[in-house]
Amino acid sequence: MPAFPVREEPLAVLLPATHPLASRPALRPADRAAARWIDAPDAAVPLAQLRAAAQSDGFGRQLTNTGPGIHGLSVLVAAGAGLTTAAPAAENLPGIAAVPITEPRIVHRTELLHSRTPVTPVAELLDALRPG
Repeated sequence: MPAFPVREEPLAVLLPATHPLASRPALRPADRAAARWIDAPDAAVPLAQLRAAAQSDGFGRQLTNTGPGIHGLSVLVAAGAGLTTAAPAAENLPGIAAVPITEPRIVHRTELLHSRTPVTPVAELLDALRPG
């Protein structure tokens, strides 16, 4: 089934707002590979994929969060339970700092899956979902 891109958002490392690195302009996850991480495969980049992208054996799991939502995950991060990744929009969550990832380039990609090239009204929906 063909995939039609809607948007791509670069990811950020989520840290507690009080973390010493929270005010940095950017981070490389490999520099924080020894930190405690939350494995949240339904809400963030799974740690196995983060290890592969960063070419690192680090990113040890502190705990696993099986919920699909970023809000529950952000509460864990704000409480100091560990770090995770998310789209920068998470910076608007209480107690959280979202520091952009510089390298490797990791994005959250939203796609529309359709059995063939979209025609009206699917094409109109695709256009409406894409950012300005």
